[in-house]
Amino acid sequence: MKIGVTSDLHTDVTPLNKQILPHIVEAVEKAGLDIFILAGDLSPNLLELANILTVFTESSLNCPKLFVPGNHDIWISEHPDITSEQKYEAITAVCRECDFQPLDAMPFVKDGVGFCGTIGWYDYSFRPKKYNFSGQQYASKQLSGSVWNDSNYAKWNGTDPEIAHRFENKLREQIRSIKDSVSQIIVTTHHVPFQECVQSRGTLPWDFFSAYMGSQGLGKTCLEEELVTHVLFGHTHTPIHQQIGNVTAICSPIGYLHQAPTCNLSTYAQERLTCFEI
Repeated sequence: MKIGVTSDLHTDVTPLNKQILPHIVEAVEKAGLDIFILAGDLSPNLLELANILTVFTESSLNCPKLFVPGNHDIWISEHPDITSEQKYEAITAVCRECDFQPLDAMPFVKDGVGFCGTIGWYDYSFRPKKYNFSGQQYASKQLSGSVWNDSNYAKWNGTDPEIAHRFENKLREQIRSIKDSVSQIIVTTHHVPFQECVQSRGTLPWDFFSAYMGSQGLGKTCLEEELVTHVLFGHTHTPIHQQIGNVTAICSPIGYLHQAPTCNLSTYAQERLTCFEI
């Protein structure tokens, strides 16, 4: 089984982010995949998100397509009359309309391989321990004039740790629900599941914002089940292929294209589609 994954298309951010979409589709079409996975952060605009999914659906890609939303996807910046919970449910419905399996809603099984997923969230457990910022400071998502925009646009019913633990528990329930009927499990999250995959620069405010990368509980949920062999994720815009315990951790993001890549967009798209076989 050949699996391909990418994330963080952010088509709303720069013209290049929008222009690269057909190149990503072309790369996916040529890869000969058995499963294609998008690990979140397409666009905060629900219509644009649907249009992106539709581009893949209307391509020559002939395999199951799986999706978990990212934090930008549940932003209510362009839908201020709803909560992130409501946006989250709307994304689930859009996925089904666009022939994508919303992994947050339920696991997917193909040929004895289980696929589980969640957006995940953060509980500040990735905060650098050398700094003594308070929980209240992390909850504000602001430092020295820099702001983590979830504070403005992510409107969950609960605190960040409560949301993080809610999604961890949902993932744990998913894994438990299929573990007796599959031989292997692939997990997809948007937020980072392992602190080893979070880059530190030793400077502020960069290191302060590490607290919003993910949660330790997300990774622990994956590591505690021996059937989980791969964890795919997005959120950090750095490509990652790393072994952590019994799990292969993979992040393959497009990221913000404020400047043109050193290669052409077609080559860059191919590089940011990670494929592997199981």
